[in-house]
Amino acid sequence: MRRTQEERFFILLCFLTEALLFWVALNLVTLTRLPTLTYVSLWRLQLDRVVCVMLFGAGALFAGAYDVSRIGDPFDAVYYSWLGVLFTGLMEMALVTLLPVEARVVSRRELLLVLVVAAVFLGIWRVYAARLVSRFAALRRFFYVFGCKADGSRIAETLMSGEAHLVDAEYVTLDAVARRMDARGNEEAILALGSENRETLLDVLAYCEEHCRHVFLYPSLHDTRLFRHGEIHAVAGIPLIELATSVDRTAYLYLKRLIDIVVSAGALMLAMPICAVTAVAIAATSRGGVFYSQERIGRGGRRFKLYKFRSMIADAEAQTGPVWAAAGDARVTPVGRFIRKHRIDEIPQLWNILKGDMSLIGPRPERPHFHEEFRKTWPLFDKRLAVRPGLTSLSHVLGSYGSNPEDRLRYDLIYIGNLSLLTDLHILFSTVRVVLGAKGAQ
Repeated sequence: MRRTQEERFFILLCFLTEALLFWVALNLVTLTRLPTLTYVSLWRLQLDRVVCVMLFGAGALFAGAYDVSRIGDPFDAVYYSWLGVLFTGLMEMALVTLLPVEARVVSRRELLLVLVVAAVFLGIWRVYAARLVSRFAALRRFFYVFGCKADGSRIAETLMSGEAHLVDAEYVTLDAVARRMDARGNEEAILALGSENRETLLDVLAYCEEHCRHVFLYPSLHDTRLFRHGEIHAVAGIPLIELATSVDRTAYLYLKRLIDIVVSAGALMLAMPICAVTAVAIAATSRGGVFYSQERIGRGGRRFKLYKFRSMIADAEAQTGPVWAAAGDARVTPVGRFIRKHRIDEIPQLWNILKGDMSLIGPRPERPHFHEEFRKTWPLFDKRLAVRPGLTSLSHVLGSYGSNPEDRLRYDLIYIGNLSLLTDLHILFSTVRVVLGAKGAQ
């Protein structure tokens, strides 16, 4: 999600203020055991406080406590803040339970008391912060409502009359889209399209994706049967379905990159013996280098060199030019057939992941020649470039080697629209099944 500078500043202010309040709560509760502090290492005590504050930050982020739309509503602000405190308590209790008694500095009783004190402090602060939000126009939600006049005008009026008074809205006709969009930086869009203008959906959606950070569909009665509960939102009582138009720039993308670095570095070290045996086998059985590099298209259209163990004869495309490999391809060597079947040929791509060219999981990177060819046939093919390409993908674990490009594109767009830790874990575990079951390319 694109955030304005004012939103980033306010979220940072909330986070730092609440971390400070939680730290103050820890110190106040420590006073209840003042006579025994002489027997406690102050260094260990401060270290425990830092860990507790970090766990609070993680709990609040997990609870979604720093969504500006929630901070602006006093009830929601306090509710999600307390939900973050609850998650923090669960993590801290689990940590204290796992640690041996001699390693504990803060007791369970103290932790419970800290959570109660912190909840009071945060509740008072959140009510005040909600009032601050109402004073800044840049923190208000602004909606453009497109589509048929009857529904569009009604939705805009309903949003404007909402009791929170933190939402602005304007109805815009479809033929006035380009003229009416302002560079506010915090625009969101609602598509209230009737059956007579559904053919314009993709054009309007493409325009909104470029200018708006969220795009919602006001569903017809038929649409309500096509979407899951988790995709349903409500603003001022209006039911809305968020469309997967772009990748949210959430904390998970940073966590995903951290996981990529840690896992790829560890996997490279563990795979060294397999790499050594593979290199010797390739060099001994066929002419040419051990490794094979190829230009691919990465995130945002950036080109990079992808590395593999060579599984085909040398200069396999010298006569044909760029050609997709097929099942039973005669250019594949005997050793190459084995390493492709077990995905051993793709181990060098861990280096691409470590460099930042790729991720463990994402759409498979395509060659420039084929990318240009496919985007002419399917304009949505460019949407795959919203995320880093992956070593494995949804199409790898659910599709087949013979899946056509259009079906692979469907898998990739579904993955991008549902990007999450749970989705990535599902693909990762499924990839292990594919590799162990020798379900790779032949």
